[in-house]
Amino acid sequence: MWRFRKSFSPLPGVRLTLSPSGISTSVGLGPLRVTSGPRGQHLTANIPGAGLSYRHPLTGQRVDPRPTPERLTEPFQLSPPSAPTRELTMEQIESAGSAVLTTPGIAEFRRLLDQARIEHAEIARALDHAIKLECAATAKYRAWRNGWLLRRILKKRYEELALTSTEARDRKTELEEQEELARLSTQIDVPISLKSTFSRFSDTFAQLARSTRLWDTVSHRSINQFAERTLAARAVERKSVKFALGRCEVIRSDWLVPHLENANGGDIYLYPLFVVYFAGEQNFALLEYKDLNVSFGVTRFHEEEEVPTDSEIVGRTWARTNKDGSPDRRFKENYEIPVVQYARLTLQSATGLNEEYMLSNVQAVEAFAKEWKSLVECITRGA
Repeated sequence: MWRFRKSFSPLPGVRLTLSPSGISTSVGLGPLRVTSGPRGQHLTANIPGAGLSYRHPLTGQRVDPRPTPERLTEPFQLSPPSAPTRELTMEQIESAGSAVLTTPGIAEFRRLLDQARIEHAEIARALDHAIKLECAATAKYRAWRNGWLLRRILKKRYEELALTSTEARDRKTELEEQEELARLSTQIDVPISLKSTFSRFSDTFAQLARSTRLWDTVSHRSINQFAERTLAARAVERKSVKFALGRCEVIRSDWLVPHLENANGGDIYLYPLFVVYFAGEQNFALLEYKDLNVSFGVTRFHEEEEVPTDSEIVGRTWARTNKDGSPDRRFKENYEIPVVQYARLTLQSATGLNEEYMLSNVQAVEAFAKEWKSLVECITRGA
């Protein structure tokens, strides 16, 4: 028999629904649900078995005045300097804090997730304490049970230890059940056409994730080509990252989604209706696809490390060059550098998302870009 704390109330779960007007968030139990979306907030009551329902508006219609940002597809040129000038400062490429990144259209879902996180954290602390008490009580009871003298001489005390062990075990079981119920279950309702499109998108991402090299571009600066004797226009600092299909721990859902690791900020998860920027259980943000600017392009990179096997060498240059591209003979240890073709991927939003990636497999990124476009068009249509 469970003995739930009076302050505990199991979370009923949340449902996200896509329509031509945008994403709606609804929460409730049984026949009653409260829904928040582009048309405001309303209460819906359904009569089980009768096929009848009643809808009552709770707030006025909301209108989002922000225009949908354009999606950039122009290619970019990107190259590091042959010999970096230390006194020049690199500009960081990073997103704003998670507290300001969430877009207004999905803020209600973000609030519900935060409520679930706080409730879950409280129960998790109590569960951790209960596990320690249960271990201590059980160990003491077993020591008396396995002995011969004390349980026969001090029978009343032995019975008390048995009762304490049982209660501690029941308390731990109770809190384990509460911990499970405190996780906000998320149901994402999408049309069949969008589910199919997202499946293709995820498959293409899985191919992209198998690129030989994936880098997060964490900082950059412009190059003085004359002073630094190079044909490169931009210097970058990059760090290796991994892409894979996975789940974000703040979203309790069956969906397995594209996960982009971030070297200097929160990881990015691409769900069917929204994007999660996850820096931690207490630091995350949600963004709608319509609020994102995503650009794909091909870049020529002066590669001084090992050239990835799935990349193409498209030219040669020198560590120190003249304006015409010939080697500068004034430098005795001048050496030749391969120019490699890479793909560039950027994600930005008006709320402050700013991430840039470099990938070795250009063909995989081009296929991903095609499926990305199809996904965004499908979400925009609401079908």
